[in-house]
Amino acid sequence: MARDIDILVLSDLHLGTNQCRAGRLYKYLKSVNPKMLILNGDIIDIWLLDFKKWPKKHTKVLAYLFNLMTANIPIYYLPGNHDDYLKQFDGLTFNNFKIQNELILDLAGRKTWFMHGDKHDKSVNGTKRDIAIRAGKAFDSFVGFNRFINGWENFLGVKDRTNFSKSLKDRTKSAIKKNNDFEQQYIEEAALNKVDTLVCGHVHQPGMTKVSAMQNKRHVDYLNSGDWTENCTSLEYVDGKWTLYRYRYNYTKHESVLKNVRFTQSDIYPFLEKQD
Repeated sequence: MARDIDILVLSDLHLGTNQCRAGRLYKYLKSVNPKMLILNGDIIDIWLLDFKKWPKKHTKVLAYLFNLMTANIPIYYLPGNHDDYLKQFDGLTFNNFKIQNELILDLAGRKTWFMHGDKHDKSVNGTKRDIAIRAGKAFDSFVGFNRFINGWENFLGVKDRTNFSKSLKDRTKSAIKKNNDFEQQYIEEAALNKVDTLVCGHVHQPGMTKVSAMQNKRHVDYLNSGDWTENCTSLEYVDGKWTLYRYRYNYTKHESVLKNVRFTQSDIYPFLEKQD
């Protein structure tokens, strides 16, 4: 039976690529019943989109999302960098479906700001955008090769799977963050505008923490919904409280199982100090 939740936040699905874990995502979506859905960027990967290679599993995910639209559930699509083409349609509304570059909600008296998180990331904007697109295509091919290796490991009964792609992605994102303080810039903006909670995606590193702005020392709750390429995570808001969930895959039984478990400290990226 599906769990009722007030708000579901998903980001970085990268539908249309080798990276997207569409099968796991679909099973997770069938397990929840959201009253509001916020798609926080990089949902359809327009940078890497090739309809000739569009997987059938990804169509099932899109069909499910369209069914939510017909159910009159409010859906907010906040474009990221991989679907930046849609940013020009900021403000477009079709019944209960809205495209907005950013979203601010009042949740239980707390000003909550939703944004993908690419606006100040120098590595994907301006003159570096074309380089980022080419790098993304190369990485997607690398992920396809990694999945091919995993298929053989599954056939041979190997329990500990090779994950070159996640290691490469994590190292790349960490290197970018060291030379690019865009997340701290959002924290400063949020504090300046008296935002209580900031919800982002983009960095593929899920977590929840309380951060202090350097300028006015105001505390901001920083939440990141992660991704559905490697981490398979979502943010759920129920009864005034945010919770971070992760889908886990049971390799030993060679089947998918849904375990809504909180992250442990070791799962959290160092920037994200602790859970709620």
